[in-house]
This record gives sequence, structure tokens and C-alpha cells, in this order.
Amino acid sequence: MSLLEPSLAQRFIDKTAKNLEYNVNIMNDKGIIIASKDASRIGNFHEVAYNLLNGIFVSGVVKEGQKYLGTKPGVNMFIDYKDNHVGVICVSGNPQNVNGFAEFVKASMESMLEYEIDKEVEHGQKNKAEQFLNYLLFEENPDMSVADVMAKELEISKDTLRICVIIKNNSEYDSKNLVQALVDAEGHSYQDIIAITRNDDIVMFKSINLEYVAAIKDNRQIITEYLNNFTEKFIEVSEDNKISICVGTLQNNINKYRESYKYALEVGLQVKWEKGIYFFNDHILDYIRRIATIKIYDNIYGMYNNAFTEQEKKFIAKSVEVLNKNNYNIVNSSKELFMHRNTLLFRLNKIKDILNIEPISNAAHREFLNELAYYFRRK
Repeated sequence: MSLLEPSLAQRFIDKTAKNLEYNVNIMNDKGIIIASKDASRIGNFHEVAYNLLNGIFVSGVVKEGQKYLGTKPGVNMFIDYKDNHVGVICVSGNPQNVNGFAEFVKASMESMLEYEIDKEVEHGQKNKAEQFLNYLLFEENPDMSVADVMAKELEISKDTLRICVIIKNNSEYDSKNLVQALVDAEGHSYQDIIAITRNDDIVMFKSINLEYVAAIKDNRQIITEYLNNFTEKFIEVSEDNKISICVGTLQNNINKYRESYKYALEVGLQVKWEKGIYFFNDHILDYIRRIATIKIYDNIYGMYNNAFTEQEKKFIAKSVEVLNKNNYNIVNSSKELFMHRNTLLFRLNKIKDILNIEPISNAAHREFLNELAYYFRRK
């Protein structure tokens, strides 16, 4: 039986892609289209998906003019579960325009698939905390009165301020030992909710025992200190500590926990689950950029394509990213770019003259230039 069921695939498209400008198709492990924004294509054979799944093709990019059975130009990517290819997802359109969006829908589909598999595991095989989080995070339409009863059984306050922490174990550590270390770490509270997911990740809703305003101010410091206490136990054992920890948003009600979890998961996708501790609040712009299509950027910045040469656009794409990283400090940026500061100033002044902006002294102009550079990088 395939892990990728048509009902799940179509539900994903209906909920995630129905209002988007590009067509999205999902193919099963046989190369058959099992879900699509275009209902007329469901049931058709998709030659590129079939060839990818069978190792015949190494690339899923289909350009205009290339002819394959049941296939249109676009980008095709594997849908993976536990490192196994279980299907293919396709975003139709010009490959240059849809590639970034295709990566996003692939990651979203894989996340939803994992959610659903977790949900199908019998509740009797989970402890109460796992049942509670499974219900809140993965149930399609959770009844908050049911969640309230489950919270009461766990003896946890449903209105306590909490923040989602996802711990991805990229090492050889036993997840149960990691959970025990979280419990033993200085700063743990009985109001913390911890569960192990089916793929051995750990989901934790860390309680912040402070008043509202103080929690907003100090939650990052509290979380960081607590997680450092936790990770120190394993660094002592092994220098090859590969634990990746991603933190979502602070919430004050259980009906918002799913959003905090979603944002913690989003950070993991952005940083590719590298070792370290990552906060969603540091990646908000990256998230907004990720969900914005290239067409939106074209509508805003397309007119500026003809204002610069290809060489100038490459310079803007690279140098503005470095300038922004260094808070527009010319000396530090020129060093990182291996460029004389006067050369950088000269080129930056030329950009300022063409656009009639002052990014060094004007925050709004700086934001405009940062996004123009991102657009050129994406193009």
C-alpha cells in the first residue's frame, strides 16, 4: 500500500495550492497523477515522474519544447519520507520562475505527509503528552473542548505561555535519552509538554513562567539558556554533536500551538536542519520571501531589469546582500567582497544615482534595495 494516498494529496492541493497561480500535480510511486489543480489530468500517466522514480532521469526540469507523455513544462521533485521516494510533485510553468516555489510545495507536502502518518498511529501506542500534541498539531479540525479535557488530564494549564521547540536528532543519540536530558536540564518545568514523533524528532512546548510583557522581552534568553544546559550534557559525551534545534513563536493559548509548530518547522527547512539553535523571529523575512512567488517580485521590480546591465545586476545581487549583512558598513563589506572600499563606494553611488535612493541613511530605501537585490539573485 502506497504511503501517498490520493485523498491526502488532493487535500494538500485544495488547502495549499488552490489559490496559487501555478498548476500543481502530485504523482504516486507508479507515475500516475493522483491529485491536481486541473482535475482533468487526474489518472493520467506522467512520464517524467515515472522516469525519475525509476532512476532513468536525474533531473525533473522540463523546458518548453520538450515533449513527454502527460507532462508539461515545469519542475518535478521527489516527495520523500524517511529518505525514500514515495512520489513526485510538479509545479507547471517556466522552470526559472517556479523552481523556488516548487521547493516550497515539496517541503510542505512532505511535512503534511509526516503529519498524517503520525496521526494514523494508534493513540494507544502514545503516551498522553504525545496524544495531546498529536491531536493539537495534526488533527484536521481539532475540537478545543476535547483538547481542554486532554490538557486537564495532563494537569497542564492551557493558558500558560509556551513556545514550540523542535529538536531534530541528526546524531546517534537515543531520542528517549534526549527527552530525559530535557527533563533533567536546569530550567525544566512540569508545565513543559514533550513528545517524540514517529521519525524520532522531539517536539516540545516549553513553558515560560513570566508575566506577558516580561515573557515577550525575555523568552529568547530563557529558551537559549535552557537549551544550552540541555546540549552541554551531550557535548561532554561527544564532540560530534549534530543536534539541530528550531524555535517557533510564543503563544498564550493551545489553539495557537499549531502555528508555533509550523513556524519552528519552517525555520528547520530554511537552515536545512544544521547544528545549532535557530529562532523563527530571525527568519521572518526569509519566510515571507519563500512564500512569495517570482511573479509578485516581477510585478514590483520587473521594470528595473532594463535599468542595469547584466554585470551591474550581478554586482547588486551579491554586494547588497553583503552590505545588508554588515549593516551597510562600507569597510567591513568591502573586506568581505575582496574589493577596495573606494570601488565599492563608487559602484554603490552609481546605483543610488540611478534609483535616486539613499540606502545608507534611509531605512525604507535600504529595504527597497535589499529586496531588489534578492529579486536579481532569484532571477
